[in-house]
Amino acid sequence: MAKNESTIVIISKDSTKVRQLKISRNKIILFSGILLFLFSILGKYTLDLLIDFRYDSKIAFLEQTNEFLTSKLEDMTDRLASVNDQMNNIEKKDDEIRMIMGLNELGDDVRNVGIGGTNYEYDLDGNVLDPRTADNLSQQLVLLDKLEREVKLGLESYSDLIDTYYAKEDSIRHMPAMHPVLEGRITSDFGMRLHPIFKKYRKHPGIDFAAKKGTPIYAAADGVVKLAKYHGGYGNCVFIDHLYGYKTRYGHMQKILVRNGQKVKRGEKIGLVGKTGIATAPHLHFEVHFKGQEVNPRHYFFDDLSINQLAIKDRQ
Repeated sequence: MAKNESTIVIISKDSTKVRQLKISRNKIILFSGILLFLFSILGKYTLDLLIDFRYDSKIAFLEQTNEFLTSKLEDMTDRLASVNDQMNNIEKKDDEIRMIMGLNELGDDVRNVGIGGTNYEYDLDGNVLDPRTADNLSQQLVLLDKLEREVKLGLESYSDLIDTYYAKEDSIRHMPAMHPVLEGRITSDFGMRLHPIFKKYRKHPGIDFAAKKGTPIYAAADGVVKLAKYHGGYGNCVFIDHLYGYKTRYGHMQKILVRNGQKVKRGEKIGLVGKTGIATAPHLHFEVHFKGQEVNPRHYFFDDLSINQLAIKDRQ
């Protein structure tokens, strides 16, 4: 029996007391097994807690990241929509400048061929679980691809315009490509209309800009003043001859600020708005003639007032 027992000796700190405990080896093995089992259970429980904590922390981090990315995706959606609107305006201006320079407009067909691209929708399968987010992201990627191609096409068109500008720089300076009145609005367009005084349908050979008396009138292009005086139904008027077959007429002025034979530059002030001649209210009657034919001035001048203002600033 003694062989199956072990003695545990306990000695006090001051070595004055000695105590002996005898315990069988079977009990030691039993207690050791119990302790090992308890430590195993405690270890597993602790490990599970650590794993759960780490998992919950990761889930919270992913949820926070997802909210941030969703917010940024919405922001990107708004910004891309704004850029797309700006690109549409640039395309309109591009076609307008091309027309003025005598180049063919790119048009919708050419632009669609130039910007057709990959549909990213299929690349998102299995990568984004939320269908709405996946659809939104797919749409924005398609739009981004479209904008990239539009920018590339726009840069190529810009290069063509620059080359054409330098080739036609002199003729462009003599083309009536500017609003003659900045602080006014068009009240009567080119073409057939009911005459406000004679009450009969007659061809209106120009455009009327309604404006306050004394509003500045500017030369639409470089040229030479051929007439600067009171002239019939035009009232006080200025006729300017430009090179390359262009002529412009400005009627119903309150005051003429140039003289016959004077050379003028685009954006130079030539008179003030009035209602002299056959006119019912203050306005400028503006005509463009090309190679002896009356033409619609809208086909020549820019509607963007900022461009017109630059021309005036150059003259100051």
